[in-house]
Amino acid sequence: MAGLAFYERIGLDDKVRPLQKKLDKKMFYDFADLNKKEKDYITKYIERIELTFLLTPGTINIQPLVNEEYHYEGIMWITIQLREEAKDQHLLVISDIIHGALPNPVIIVFEKQERFQVSTCLKRRNKVDASQVVLGEVHHTPWMDLHARHKAAEQFLQAVHMASITFYNFFEFYKQFHLAVQAFQQSVVIGTFQLVKDEAQYAHQQQLIAQIEACEAEIAKWKNKIKKETQFNRKVEYNMRIQQLTKQVEQLKQQWQ
Repeated sequence: MAGLAFYERIGLDDKVRPLQKKLDKKMFYDFADLNKKEKDYITKYIERIELTFLLTPGTINIQPLVNEEYHYEGIMWITIQLREEAKDQHLLVISDIIHGALPNPVIIVFEKQERFQVSTCLKRRNKVDASQVVLGEVHHTPWMDLHARHKAAEQFLQAVHMASITFYNFFEFYKQFHLAVQAFQQSVVIGTFQLVKDEAQYAHQQQLIAQIEACEAEIAKWKNKIKKETQFNRKVEYNMRIQQLTKQVEQLKQQWQ
């Protein structure tokens, strides 16, 4: 299976014995306040949910981090086998459900047709209700196939290998993994895998990515206008705007590379 090949590739199975414990879908209905559409997503698009690894101080030499902001006493690795009919838009909803249903830090590995995708989400304590967590941004890698050579995928796999990632505490471990997932996700936008740990550089990178995404949204808008436009002179005008925006995107990417 693609998920097991991923765990082997990053050296996780050398560090921790796999549990491979099947989780009942009903558990997520009970733990999460799901509407009918969300329940249907779990029922229709998931073949199997498995707790593949559970990292705790008793299973791996990593210390917990518990304070007013964060509660990281361990990490759950959930493998989800998707059915053939599952689309990417379904996967986004499913990952939100799983991250929201489990208060512990979770790394989700989705499997489909010999490919896999990884999802992470930083969580912090709810200061009003300590029994609840507040979800940060959920990030997803692109789909990966370990049989295909892809530079950004290779860089991601190297970044999250157990020989590369910090074992200082569970929060730092998870945060580094999460940043690598985000960097791989954003490599689609900026063209390269860039794992940035410096806070100032990270803020600059996120600003550039936001500008690039805004430009690309404008390009899509003008392309859509061209399809509907019947007047030739306006089509020319829209094309010129697209060219200007495309040039701006390239200039923004060059600032980072």
